[in-house]
Amino acid sequence: MLVQHSPVATENAAPVTPHDDPECGYLAMPQGMQSFTMPMPGEIPATRAGIAALRRLSESLSARLNDLDSDRMALDSYDEETRRFLDQVLGNGEVSALIDTDDVRWAIRESVFIGIWRLREFRAGGTVRDYLEVGPVPSVLRDAGTWNAAVDRPRSLPDGLMNAPSLLAEVFAKSDAFEEGRREVLNLSLLPMTEHDLAYLVEALGLAGVSILSKGYGDCRIRLTGLPNVWWVQYFNASDQMILNTLEITRIPQAAQAAREDFEDSLQRIDELLTMLRES
Repeated sequence: MLVQHSPVATENAAPVTPHDDPECGYLAMPQGMQSFTMPMPGEIPATRAGIAALRRLSESLSARLNDLDSDRMALDSYDEETRRFLDQVLGNGEVSALIDTDDVRWAIRESVFIGIWRLREFRAGGTVRDYLEVGPVPSVLRDAGTWNAAVDRPRSLPDGLMNAPSLLAEVFAKSDAFEEGRREVLNLSLLPMTEHDLAYLVEALGLAGVSILSKGYGDCRIRLTGLPNVWWVQYFNASDQMILNTLEITRIPQAAQAAREDFEDSLQRIDELLTMLRES
């Protein structure tokens, strides 16, 4: 689970050279993939309220599949035993996120049932809200993509840059012209870019207080820049080396979103869990 904002990497992974072919070089890929494991009721017994909450989540998933909005489920209205039961069966999924503003922090994590999210809102006095939400991404995270950190176009450029100036102008233009529903990906790994170029891009674009981590296949680390709808999306192998570096101009990167097929799978698995609980 993401507990602090991840930095934006500026160094690509070095190619791996097989011992029997020194002229061959390739990037080491991620070596593991997370997969779903049905949560098993353990030491914490199921409560009536907990089972009712799972049924409500099943209904919310069905509503989402029918293009209907679903209600948030406040967890602070449940007793401690029910909250512990829900913690146990929902678990921690592949995606987590942090959102920081001047006075609020949102800690977000997806459950093992993709598309079901737990959100905690923190202020100076402690936890203010704790609830579940069903959707491709939580609404507060989707809305955060439109934030503008008031980043200005640089008036002068340092010496020694290669492609950063033209790329920077393109990103500013695409952010200004962004329309809902559009998605553009600038694959920096395919461009001739120096570490100096990348470091300058990170500095010039700035960073907003939004981070997302997806751990489905290796690590995908996502940071919102200071420009609205412009995100760093970087992929890392098992050795924590960057193997793909992109800028996405979109409301929310696809790597962070649950798809329709995910809702279908989660609905089936929630219903299977409810059947198992009834029979136990």
